[in-house]
Amino acid sequence: MPRNQQTVTAVASLELGAPSPASTAPRTSALPSAGPPHPLLVPPVLRLLHTALDGTVESFVNIWHNISERLDPHRPEPFAARSLAGKVAIVTGGNAGIGFATAQQLARRGAHVVIACRDPERAQAAVQRIAATTKPLFPAALPPAKDAAGKAAGAAAGYGSSVQVEAMQLDLGRLASVRDFAEQWRRRGLPLHLLVCNAGVMGPPARLETADGLEMQFQVNFLSHWLLANQLVAAERQRRTAAAAAARTGGPGARAGSRSRKAVAADVAKSDAGGGQLLAPGSSSSSSSRDGGSGGADGEEQEAREGLRVVMVTSLTHRAGALQWADKQSRASYEPFLSYGLSKLANVMTAAELQRRLDRNPCPHGGAADAAVSVHPGLVATHLANGFFTSRGTGWAAGGPLQPAVEAAVRGFGDLAGPLLMRTPDQSAAVMLHACLAPRGQVAGKYLALGRVASPDPAAEHPELAAELWDYAQELTGYRSPLQ
Repeated sequence: MPRNQQTVTAVASLELGAPSPASTAPRTSALPSAGPPHPLLVPPVLRLLHTALDGTVESFVNIWHNISERLDPHRPEPFAARSLAGKVAIVTGGNAGIGFATAQQLARRGAHVVIACRDPERAQAAVQRIAATTKPLFPAALPPAKDAAGKAAGAAAGYGSSVQVEAMQLDLGRLASVRDFAEQWRRRGLPLHLLVCNAGVMGPPARLETADGLEMQFQVNFLSHWLLANQLVAAERQRRTAAAAAARTGGPGARAGSRSRKAVAADVAKSDAGGGQLLAPGSSSSSSSRDGGSGGADGEEQEAREGLRVVMVTSLTHRAGALQWADKQSRASYEPFLSYGLSKLANVMTAAELQRRLDRNPCPHGGAADAAVSVHPGLVATHLANGFFTSRGTGWAAGGPLQPAVEAAVRGFGDLAGPLLMRTPDQSAAVMLHACLAPRGQVAGKYLALGRVASPDPAAEHPELAAELWDYAQELTGYRSPLQ
């Protein structure tokens, strides 16, 4: 029995689902006797060639985009007219790279953004950077002033320039931290409209284990996000159901949604050190209380209609992930690329399976249209990606006399070709915004790549494999999702 199954009592305290029985075993998929080949039987060489071909094509697409942007730097910004006032978003790993760029763009559009990060100092630095460098697309109106001096004073005080961004501590390498985060969020009572599961680990040279005894990439990239998404979906549905019931009876909770926003804003402003909550300079409880959008019952009804969207970040490397399917914890052998690919394949499968379960289990009070989507943001020049490619390019020379020269050559090539072959995090944010903000009917349950709906690896579209993975996640986490 996995070590973390012995400590599932914290899950029950969340009241978001029951622990899985100890006897629960992963579902085994039977190979079909007829019809198309089973996705796990695709020859390894074809999977690797497909992955390499995808990467090559995407590199050429990136070259075209990068050249086009240099020729036309004033192209329209995506979703520039979309206001997210009144929306609340959580971005894991929002302190750097793609996550930071995504959090910044959501904040620009008026969303209340929560950066979920393991390191409180890095989280605080990201919050302060977003606050200092982000110009809102929909600035708040200046307060009435009788003269120019009054208007200048109002502007200096931050009116029309503040964004709503904070941080909460989340260590995806510890399932206990994920449970604690979900419980803190449930107690805060804040609505949740968008969960971006972005944080990750990429290709450590040697196999690493988490505090729960699981392979690092599998847990951080996939399993902890699976647990987080399921618990937050359950918490949000409970909140909406309670608010709807109170509205029908006219009880004291009828305005729970707007009151909770004000209460949370005041709580965040106090910078609760125990919860790792940090508010962007210039934000205040008064600014957060405005995030009701249209306000009152109409605003709450609109919120319920739109529901919650879960965005699982994946990669084109998911096409190689099925090669690691039989050894999900990489205990028999460890290959960084394949283990990373498996974790990203699991994210594509989770988005599709989560969508199937959301459709089978609509929110009891009706009206809410929750959705899940997976997105490959592109070949992006992030710290993780640069480190991975450098390690892959120089690993063969490690410890030898050629290592310094090889490392210098790889870095030089990266500095020269990287700006053409790869996207910047800011460029990738446009792809992320499409996954976050495109109409639900266009993206629900889909895999997005290069900014459009694409076909993932056949294994990602296999319902039996997805159900097997879901059962395996329940077994490892000790959490039985209400979405069955």
